[in-house]
Amino acid sequence: MYTDLIKNKKLPSLFIPQTIVPSPTENDYTQGFVERFFTQKANDINGFVYEIDQKTYIELLKNPYWLSESIYWRIKGPLDMVYNDNGMVIDKGVFNANTASIRLGAETIKNLGLYLPNILQFYK
Repeated sequence: MYTDLIKNKKLPSLFIPQTIVPSPTENDYTQGFVERFFTQKANDINGFVYEIDQKTYIELLKNPYWLSESIYWRIKGPLDMVYNDNGMVIDKGVFNANTASIRLGAETIKNLGLYLPNILQFYK
């Protein structure tokens, strides 16, 4: 019987996570970036993207009902690429770094860029 098969199995939670707005600290600004965490229902790749805290992110990584991704978001530094005297890039800049982070995160959460339209969010 089915109930006998699942008797000792823990089923994944179906709760809806609470969306948060991160608040970068002075330490984050000293580092120049903040790690951000996102999730989306696995069966609705065009659905709502939730920004979540790290604890919820870790819990949802094991939950097959959710797609979860983290990205590094630059909040300090030069806006555009910086080159040395030989023409080599020494800093890709906040704009390019955050654009690249969105692109990488969108491999898991397709519409992440729609959730993050402001590439310079939290920039100082």
